[in-house]
Amino acid sequence: MHTFVMERDAVTLTQLWNWSTTDEDVDVMLFRVVGDRDVYTAALEEVPFVTAYETVRVDESSFYAYVEHATRDADHRFREPFVDRRVLTLPPIEFAEDGETRMEVVGRPADVQAVVDGFPDEFVVRVDRIGSYEHGLDGAALLTDRQREAVAVALELGYYEVPRTASVEAVAAELGCATSTAADHLRKAQARLARQAVDTER
Repeated sequence: MHTFVMERDAVTLTQLWNWSTTDEDVDVMLFRVVGDRDVYTAALEEVPFVTAYETVRVDESSFYAYVEHATRDADHRFREPFVDRRVLTLPPIEFAEDGETRMEVVGRPADVQAVVDGFPDEFVVRVDRIGSYEHGLDGAALLTDRQREAVAVALELGYYEVPRTASVEAVAAELGCATSTAADHLRKAQARLARQAVDTER
């Protein structure tokens, strides 16, 4: 399904929010998917090792996918570096359209390094940041890469200043996209962040 995300424009982001394994060698996973729900579920139907799934819409552009699938050798190889290490993998694990799998790991430095060193050669591992864990749920994790980029550009240019010192046209020019596309990225990002803020306060 990650290959599907990479190859099809209908889905732009998949986030793994929770997961578990069973004695029957079945993985149970909860994904949040940004994209076309019908196209994604049709693709799930074609995956032979998926044994069951359900989807529930989150908003106009994303949905949750509960998936059960048979545990494969590739799954075991991916998990092997984490076995018997004092580390925690923080959700979400992000499967991006550029082919990367991104995750945040917390633990003892030696164990974190052992995880990085323990991946087989078939995986290319890159460490983007090392530091103290100082935050809880990151609202930016709710956004797609493009939405995060749009918000970052808007902040830098002054789109959110009072009074505003940059227009949505300026944001679009910096992003290299149409004004309507930039406006759509900003609107959807703001809606998700606002919804998360309200839900957190309840």
